[in-house]
Amino acid sequence: MCEVDILLAAYNGEKFIAEQIDSILAQTFQDFRIIIRDDNSTDNTPVIIKEYAKKYPDKIKIIHDDAICKSPAKNFMELIKYASAGYVIFSDQDDYWLPYKIQVTLWHMKLTEQKNINSPVLVFSGMQVVDENLCSLGISTQINIPEKRYSLKELLAMNCAAGCTIMINRKLYENLGGYSDEIIIHDWFIMLYASAFGVIKDAKAVLMLYRQHENNVIGAAVSKYK
Repeated sequence: MCEVDILLAAYNGEKFIAEQIDSILAQTFQDFRIIIRDDNSTDNTPVIIKEYAKKYPDKIKIIHDDAICKSPAKNFMELIKYASAGYVIFSDQDDYWLPYKIQVTLWHMKLTEQKNINSPVLVFSGMQVVDENLCSLGISTQINIPEKRYSLKELLAMNCAAGCTIMINRKLYENLGGYSDEIIIHDWFIMLYASAFGVIKDAKAVLMLYRQHENNVIGAAVSKYK
């Protein structure tokens, strides 16, 4: 069993998904498994992920089921069912991880767990907004967010951490329950749970590139948070 399960929700991501998978495979921390679930893409995404799974059978697992999610929230909540590692980290299909993303996030996770034994823990990090060619747009988000912003009171009004920057421990993800239509987006739901029943930690570092393009589900031009 790997120490970290990376949950990658895919849908019509042929343009960027290979580059994202490559950035994950190039991580300094390597004790991970990528679990990919494609939500009935109509483009070349299924072919791309199948080729990667064939090339890296020990690193990549593709989920095949009959569910049609029609939303990132439901797709990610379906993926959680297949997690078994001590830690789960979420991955969008169109971003790019800096090489030390897992290593730094996991370090903060374990340090926080030591101080909060047997608690559900969530760690999030910052991200650099880039264009579709990974050129910086001069915007960094989720940097040194005041702790009050991830209090339950504040989170009830607005989320402050994108799912693509989040890692959660087993104590948290095993108690989330299944998908509900009342879940607007998975990251907000998980942040609310962590604030109410556990601990949230800001890694205070930019660990990934958030790719801004015309097909973003939630873009940085609309909100600072994905």
